[in-house]
Amino acid sequence: MFAVRRSSLFAIILALAVSTSAAASDELARAKDLYRAASYDEALTVLDQIAAQTSGPALAELNDYRLFCLIALDRKADARVAIESMVNADPFYQLNADQAAPRVRTMFKDIRQSLLPAILQREYATAKAAFDRQEPEASAQFDRVLKLLDDPLVAQTPALTDLRTVATGFRDLSRARVPKPSPPPAAPVVAETETPVSTPAATPNSTPASPQRAAAAARSGPAVYRDGDPEVVPPVALKQGMPQLVVPQGTRPWQSEAIVEVTIDESGDVVNAVLRKSLHPNYDAQIIKAALAWKYEPARKGGVGVRFVKMVAIRLGGTN
Repeated sequence: MFAVRRSSLFAIILALAVSTSAAASDELARAKDLYRAASYDEALTVLDQIAAQTSGPALAELNDYRLFCLIALDRKADARVAIESMVNADPFYQLNADQAAPRVRTMFKDIRQSLLPAILQREYATAKAAFDRQEPEASAQFDRVLKLLDDPLVAQTPALTDLRTVATGFRDLSRARVPKPSPPPAAPVVAETETPVSTPAATPNSTPASPQRAAAAARSGPAVYRDGDPEVVPPVALKQGMPQLVVPQGTRPWQSEAIVEVTIDESGDVVNAVLRKSLHPNYDAQIIKAALAWKYEPARKGGVGVRFVKMVAIRLGGTN
Protein backbone atom coordinates (compact mmCIF):
# COMPACT_ATOMS: atom_id res chain seq x y z
CA MET A 1 0.00 0.00 0.00
CA PHE A 2 2.84 2.39 0.95
CA ALA A 3 4.66 1.66 -2.33
CA VAL A 4 1.49 2.41 -4.31
CA ARG A 5 1.00 5.72 -2.51
CA ARG A 6 4.64 6.69 -3.06
CA SER A 7 4.36 5.91 -6.79
CA SER A 8 1.17 7.96 -7.01
CA LEU A 9 2.85 10.90 -5.24
CA PHE A 10 5.82 10.72 -7.62
CA ALA A 11 3.46 10.71 -10.62
CA ILE A 12 1.66 13.79 -9.26
CA ILE A 13 4.97 15.64 -8.70
CA LEU A 14 6.15 14.70 -12.20
CA ALA A 15 2.90 15.89 -13.72
CA LEU A 16 3.15 19.19 -11.85
CA ALA A 17 6.74 19.66 -13.04
CA VAL A 18 5.75 19.03 -16.66
CA SER A 19 2.80 21.37 -16.30
CA THR A 20 5.02 24.10 -14.76
CA SER A 21 7.61 23.72 -17.52
CA ALA A 22 4.94 23.95 -20.21
CA ALA A 23 3.45 27.04 -18.56
CA ALA A 24 6.90 28.68 -18.37
CA SER A 25 7.44 27.92 -22.07
CA ASP A 26 4.12 29.57 -22.93
CA GLU A 27 4.99 32.60 -20.80
CA LEU A 28 8.41 32.89 -22.49
CA ALA A 29 6.68 32.95 -25.88
CA ARG A 30 4.32 35.66 -24.57
CA ALA A 31 7.28 37.73 -23.30
CA LYS A 32 8.94 37.51 -26.71
CA ASP A 33 5.72 38.73 -28.35
CA LEU A 34 5.57 41.64 -25.87
CA TYR A 35 9.16 42.54 -26.70
CA ARG A 36 8.43 42.55 -30.44
CA ALA A 37 5.45 44.80 -29.70
CA ALA A 38 7.79 47.21 -27.86
CA SER A 39 6.06 46.48 -24.52
CA TYR A 40 9.40 46.17 -22.79
CA ASP A 41 8.27 46.72 -19.19
CA GLU A 42 5.54 44.09 -19.48
CA ALA A 43 7.97 41.66 -21.11
CA LEU A 44 10.45 42.16 -18.25
CA THR A 45 7.76 41.46 -15.68
CA VAL A 46 6.84 38.18 -17.37
CA LEU A 47 10.48 37.13 -17.74
CA ASP A 48 11.27 37.80 -14.08
CA GLN A 49 8.23 35.78 -12.99
CA ILE A 50 9.24 32.63 -14.88
CA ALA A 51 13.03 32.79 -14.40
CA ALA A 52 13.00 30.39 -11.43
CA GLN A 53 11.04 27.74 -13.40
CA THR A 54 13.25 27.93 -16.51
CA SER A 55 16.45 26.02 -17.23
CA GLY A 56 18.70 24.87 -20.06
CA PRO A 57 18.44 26.50 -23.51
CA ALA A 58 15.18 28.19 -22.53
CA LEU A 59 16.95 30.00 -19.67
CA ALA A 60 19.64 31.24 -22.05
CA GLU A 61 16.95 32.59 -24.36
CA LEU A 62 15.16 34.19 -21.39
CA ASN A 63 18.39 35.93 -20.33
CA ASP A 64 18.93 37.20 -23.88
CA TYR A 65 15.46 38.75 -24.08
CA ARG A 66 15.76 40.22 -20.59
CA LEU A 67 18.96 41.96 -21.71
CA PHE A 68 17.27 43.16 -24.92
CA CYS A 69 14.47 44.72 -22.86
CA LEU A 70 16.87 46.45 -20.46
CA ILE A 71 18.85 48.01 -23.30
CA ALA A 72 15.68 49.02 -25.15
CA LEU A 73 14.58 50.83 -21.95
CA ASP A 74 18.03 52.49 -21.76
CA ARG A 75 18.67 50.86 -18.37
CA LYS A 76 22.38 50.53 -19.05
CA ALA A 77 23.46 49.94 -15.45
CA ASP A 78 20.99 47.07 -15.09
CA ALA A 79 22.06 45.73 -18.49
CA ARG A 80 25.71 45.72 -17.38
CA VAL A 81 24.81 43.81 -14.20
CA ALA A 82 22.86 41.30 -16.28
CA ILE A 83 25.76 40.75 -18.68
CA GLU A 84 28.25 40.38 -15.82
CA SER A 85 26.00 37.78 -14.18
CA MET A 86 25.65 35.84 -17.44
CA VAL A 87 29.38 35.80 -18.21
CA ASN A 88 30.51 35.01 -14.66
CA ALA A 89 28.08 32.10 -14.53
CA ASP A 90 29.30 30.81 -17.93
CA PRO A 91 32.47 32.44 -19.38
CA PHE A 92 31.74 30.78 -22.75
CA TYR A 93 28.25 32.34 -22.98
CA GLN A 94 27.41 34.00 -26.31
CA LEU A 95 24.38 35.99 -27.39
CA ASN A 96 22.17 34.74 -30.19
CA ALA A 97 23.62 36.84 -33.01
CA ASP A 98 20.50 36.44 -35.15
CA GLN A 99 18.28 38.06 -32.54
CA ALA A 100 20.57 40.65 -30.92
CA ALA A 101 20.77 44.16 -32.36
CA PRO A 102 24.26 45.47 -33.26
CA ARG A 103 24.45 47.80 -30.23
CA VAL A 104 23.49 44.90 -27.92
CA ARG A 105 26.21 42.69 -29.41
CA THR A 106 28.77 45.49 -29.06
CA MET A 107 27.90 46.14 -25.42
CA PHE A 108 27.97 42.42 -24.59
CA LYS A 109 31.34 41.97 -26.34
CA ASP A 110 32.97 44.94 -24.56
CA ILE A 111 31.80 43.88 -21.11
CA ARG A 112 32.70 40.22 -21.64
CA GLN A 113 36.16 41.20 -22.88
CA SER A 114 36.72 43.29 -19.73
CA LEU A 115 35.69 40.36 -17.49
CA LEU A 116 37.64 37.53 -19.12
CA PRO A 117 41.15 38.27 -17.68
CA ALA A 118 39.86 38.12 -14.09
CA ILE A 119 37.77 35.03 -14.89
CA LEU A 120 40.84 33.33 -16.38
CA GLN A 121 42.86 34.01 -13.24
CA ARG A 122 40.02 32.58 -11.14
CA GLU A 123 39.70 29.48 -13.33
CA TYR A 124 43.47 28.96 -13.23
CA ALA A 125 43.51 29.25 -9.42
CA THR A 126 40.74 26.64 -9.20
CA ALA A 127 42.64 24.26 -11.51
CA LYS A 128 45.94 24.81 -9.65
CA ALA A 129 44.27 24.08 -6.30
CA ALA A 130 42.91 20.82 -7.76
CA PHE A 131 46.40 20.00 -9.05
CA ASP A 132 47.94 20.62 -5.62
CA ARG A 133 45.35 18.26 -4.10
CA GLN A 134 46.31 15.71 -6.80
CA GLU A 135 42.73 15.47 -8.04
CA PRO A 136 42.30 13.76 -11.44
CA GLU A 137 39.87 16.53 -12.50
CA ALA A 138 42.75 19.03 -12.61
CA SER A 139 43.62 18.09 -16.20
CA ALA A 140 40.10 18.93 -17.46
CA GLN A 141 40.12 22.18 -15.48
CA PHE A 142 43.39 23.26 -17.11
CA ASP A 143 41.85 22.34 -20.48
CA ARG A 144 39.02 24.75 -19.64
CA VAL A 145 41.58 27.49 -18.94
CA LEU A 146 43.31 26.82 -22.26
CA LYS A 147 39.99 26.87 -24.11
CA LEU A 148 39.22 30.28 -22.64
CA LEU A 149 42.69 31.48 -23.67
CA ASP A 150 41.80 30.54 -27.27
CA ASP A 151 38.87 32.98 -27.22
CA PRO A 152 39.50 35.73 -29.83
CA LEU A 153 38.83 38.41 -27.20
CA VAL A 154 41.88 37.37 -25.14
CA ALA A 155 44.03 35.35 -27.54
CA GLN A 156 46.18 38.38 -28.38
CA THR A 157 46.54 39.72 -24.82
CA PRO A 158 50.29 39.84 -24.00
CA ALA A 159 49.71 39.70 -20.23
CA LEU A 160 48.12 36.25 -20.62
CA THR A 161 50.89 34.69 -22.73
CA ASP A 162 52.71 33.32 -19.68
CA LEU A 163 49.45 31.93 -18.30
CA ARG A 164 49.10 29.71 -21.38
CA THR A 165 52.62 28.31 -20.86
CA VAL A 166 52.02 27.61 -17.18
CA ALA A 167 48.54 26.11 -17.69
CA THR A 168 49.85 23.85 -20.46
CA GLY A 169 52.69 22.65 -18.23
CA PHE A 170 50.43 21.83 -15.31
CA ARG A 171 47.88 20.19 -17.64
CA ASP A 172 50.58 17.92 -19.04
CA LEU A 173 51.83 17.08 -15.55
CA SER A 174 48.27 16.29 -14.45
CA ARG A 175 47.86 13.86 -17.32
CA ALA A 176 51.26 12.26 -16.69
CA ARG A 177 50.62 11.48 -13.05
CA VAL A 178 47.18 9.90 -13.45
CA PRO A 179 47.85 6.35 -12.21
CA LYS A 180 47.47 3.63 -14.77
CA PRO A 181 45.14 0.80 -13.75
CA SER A 182 47.12 -2.04 -12.26
CA PRO A 183 46.67 -5.48 -13.82
CA PRO A 184 44.58 -7.96 -11.84
CA PRO A 185 46.62 -10.23 -9.59
CA ALA A 186 47.56 -13.55 -11.12
CA ALA A 187 45.87 -16.61 -9.75
CA PRO A 188 48.18 -18.63 -7.48
CA VAL A 189 49.67 -21.76 -9.05
CA VAL A 190 49.67 -24.82 -6.85
CA ALA A 191 52.21 -27.47 -7.80
CA GLU A 192 51.09 -31.06 -7.46
CA THR A 193 53.57 -33.62 -6.12
CA GLU A 194 53.29 -37.34 -5.78
CA THR A 195 55.34 -37.52 -2.59
CA PRO A 196 54.98 -35.32 0.46
CA VAL A 197 57.61 -32.61 0.89
CA SER A 198 58.96 -32.09 4.36
CA THR A 199 59.22 -28.59 5.80
CA PRO A 200 62.55 -27.66 7.43
CA ALA A 201 62.20 -27.07 11.12
CA ALA A 202 62.60 -23.48 12.28
CA THR A 203 65.76 -22.69 14.21
CA PRO A 204 65.35 -21.32 17.73
CA ASN A 205 66.19 -17.75 16.60
CA SER A 206 64.15 -17.71 13.40
CA THR A 207 60.53 -16.69 12.86
CA PRO A 208 58.56 -18.29 10.04
CA ALA A 209 57.43 -15.69 7.51
CA SER A 210 53.66 -15.51 7.24
CA PRO A 211 52.02 -15.31 3.78
CA GLN A 212 50.78 -11.79 4.68
CA ARG A 213 54.31 -10.62 5.52
CA ALA A 214 55.70 -12.12 2.32
CA ALA A 215 53.01 -10.39 0.24
CA ALA A 216 53.72 -7.06 1.96
CA ALA A 217 57.42 -7.43 1.19
CA ALA A 218 56.64 -8.16 -2.46
CA ARG A 219 54.49 -5.01 -2.71
CA SER A 220 57.03 -2.74 -1.03
CA GLY A 221 59.16 -2.51 -4.18
CA PRO A 222 62.89 -1.70 -4.32
CA ALA A 223 64.59 0.08 -1.42
CA VAL A 224 65.04 3.85 -1.78
CA TYR A 225 68.14 5.55 -0.39
CA ARG A 226 69.03 9.13 0.53
CA ASP A 227 72.09 11.22 1.31
CA GLY A 228 73.91 9.89 4.36
CA ASP A 229 72.79 6.27 4.01
CA PRO A 230 75.79 4.00 4.74
CA GLU A 231 77.61 2.22 1.91
CA VAL A 232 75.67 4.15 -0.75
CA VAL A 233 77.46 6.15 -3.46
CA PRO A 234 75.19 9.13 -4.38
CA PRO A 235 74.12 9.71 -8.01
CA VAL A 236 76.12 12.01 -10.30
CA ALA A 237 74.31 14.48 -12.60
CA LEU A 238 74.85 13.84 -16.32
CA LYS A 239 72.07 16.12 -17.65
CA GLN A 240 70.43 18.62 -15.32
CA GLY A 241 69.39 21.51 -17.57
CA MET A 242 66.68 24.11 -17.05
CA PRO A 243 64.65 26.08 -19.61
CA GLN A 244 65.48 29.75 -20.15
CA LEU A 245 64.09 31.85 -17.33
CA VAL A 246 61.83 34.68 -18.56
CA VAL A 247 60.57 37.01 -15.83
CA PRO A 248 57.19 38.50 -16.85
CA GLN A 249 56.61 42.21 -16.31
CA GLY A 250 54.50 43.21 -13.32
CA THR A 251 54.39 39.78 -11.67
CA ARG A 252 54.75 39.03 -7.98
CA PRO A 253 58.31 38.87 -6.52
CA TRP A 254 60.40 35.79 -7.21
CA GLN A 255 61.91 33.65 -4.45
CA SER A 256 65.68 33.31 -4.30
CA GLU A 257 65.56 29.58 -5.00
CA ALA A 258 63.31 26.57 -5.55
CA ILE A 259 63.78 23.09 -4.07
CA VAL A 260 62.76 20.07 -6.13
CA GLU A 261 62.86 16.50 -4.81
CA VAL A 262 63.65 13.92 -7.51
CA THR A 263 63.50 10.14 -7.33
CA ILE A 264 66.21 8.57 -9.50
CA ASP A 265 65.80 4.93 -10.50
CA GLU A 266 68.40 2.20 -10.89
CA SER A 267 69.25 3.30 -14.46
CA GLY A 268 69.66 6.98 -13.63
CA ASP A 269 66.28 8.23 -14.93
CA VAL A 270 64.10 10.60 -12.89
CA VAL A 271 60.82 8.77 -12.24
CA ASN A 272 59.21 11.36 -9.97
CA ALA A 273 59.67 15.05 -9.17
CA VAL A 274 58.00 17.01 -6.37
CA LEU A 275 58.40 20.75 -5.82
CA ARG A 276 59.23 21.33 -2.15
CA LYS A 277 59.81 25.10 -2.43
CA SER A 278 58.35 27.38 -5.11
CA LEU A 279 60.43 29.79 -7.17
CA HIS A 280 57.41 31.51 -8.76
CA PRO A 281 53.93 30.22 -9.76
CA ASN A 282 54.60 31.18 -13.40
CA TYR A 283 57.74 29.02 -13.49
CA ASP A 284 57.07 26.06 -11.16
CA ALA A 285 55.49 23.82 -13.79
CA GLN A 286 58.49 24.32 -16.08
CA ILE A 287 60.84 23.28 -13.26
CA ILE A 288 58.96 20.00 -12.73
CA LYS A 289 58.79 19.30 -16.46
CA ALA A 290 62.54 19.90 -16.83
CA ALA A 291 63.37 17.77 -13.77
CA LEU A 292 61.56 14.76 -15.22
CA ALA A 293 64.00 14.88 -18.18
CA TRP A 294 67.18 14.95 -16.07
CA LYS A 295 69.68 12.08 -16.33
CA TYR A 296 72.14 10.77 -13.72
CA GLU A 297 74.80 8.17 -13.17
CA PRO A 298 72.68 6.10 -10.74
CA ALA A 299 73.44 5.76 -7.05
CA ARG A 300 75.13 2.48 -6.19
CA LYS A 301 75.34 0.16 -3.23
CA GLY A 302 77.79 -2.69 -3.43
CA GLY A 303 78.40 -1.78 -7.06
CA VAL A 304 74.69 -2.24 -7.97
CA GLY A 305 72.41 0.58 -9.10
CA VAL A 306 69.77 1.56 -6.52
CA ARG A 307 66.92 4.06 -6.23
CA PHE A 308 67.81 7.37 -4.64
CA VAL A 309 65.91 10.49 -3.51
CA LYS A 310 67.83 13.71 -4.07
CA MET A 311 67.07 17.34 -3.21
CA VAL A 312 68.08 19.83 -5.92
CA ALA A 313 68.19 23.61 -5.39
CA ILE A 314 67.22 25.78 -8.38
CA ARG A 315 68.64 29.30 -8.06
CA LEU A 316 68.41 32.36 -10.29
CA GLY A 317 71.68 31.75 -12.07
CA GLY A 318 72.36 28.05 -11.57
CA THR A 319 71.26 24.60 -10.39
CA ASN A 320 72.78 22.70 -7.44
